[in-house]
Amino acid sequence: MIKFQTGHTEEFIRNQWASAWIDTKGILRWCVNDAIPFDDMLADFRTLGLIDEDVQLGSNLLREQENDDFWAKQGFLQPREA
Repeated sequence: MIKFQTGHTEEFIRNQWASAWIDTKGILRWCVNDAIPFDDMLADFRTLGLIDEDVQLGSNLLREQENDDFWAKQGFLQPREA
């Protein structure tokens, strides 16, 4: 039995996959809000062969950048920048 990083079952993860899409830049996003899933869900999608390394890494990097940009606009530095 596979142990997933999210702690969810394979069935749950596959159901979540049905609620995601890959944009034209190769970034995985949720259909409901266009947000990029957290790294644990991306890792689980990759474990199941639903995405490749490029989609996983690109999505993680862009999510971190979008988070940094958001907090910078709010006047906060991320711990890795402080």
